[in-house]
Amino acid sequence: MPTNRIEGRTAVFADWAWQALLVVGACSVLVGLTLAVWPNKSVTVEGILCGLVLLATGGAQFIVAFGANIATPLKVLEFFGGLTALLFALWCINSGQWVLLLALWIGMGWMIRGIVQALVAAWSDEFTGSGWQEIFGLCTTVVGAVVAVGPFQSTVSLSVAVGLFTIALGITEMSTAARVERAGMAFQ
Repeated sequence: MPTNRIEGRTAVFADWAWQALLVVGACSVLVGLTLAVWPNKSVTVEGILCGLVLLATGGAQFIVAFGANIATPLKVLEFFGGLTALLFALWCINSGQWVLLLALWIGMGWMIRGIVQALVAAWSDEFTGSGWQEIFGLCTTVVGAVVAVGPFQSTVSLSVAVGLFTIALGITEMSTAARVERAGMAFQ
């Protein structure tokens, strides 16, 4: 009889990964709420908050890269996707007074995340609900494209759109964490 719930089964995520994904999802929801309910802020504050959104995106990709039991090429893909999100986060924080650049960095970060998420879900048989992960990845890609090419001329429109999309991403991360934990509870 296994003494540890991980022992004796093959898990997609390490024991800590679902908790980390839950925290990243909750942080995404909080930043998204801040963006959505505080639309009249300076572009500098907007850049910092959008940088935090991309830091959460990169964090989720690093959790999968280091905490998932997937093939090495998929781990490398997730790692470089997270690294790209961190680079875009730095650019958001330093973007100055350019609303369109903020939209471009966030959109590109989400497009890369969505593509990577869909690819990992499609190529990894171990993911719980991999069909849903593919759909979430494709939706994230589409949302990223909309944000990247959207006609955002003010911080208000960008803030509300990015805030609502970030809340949706955070909820999908938290639901993924809950699904992984439920799958793990079945093996206790």
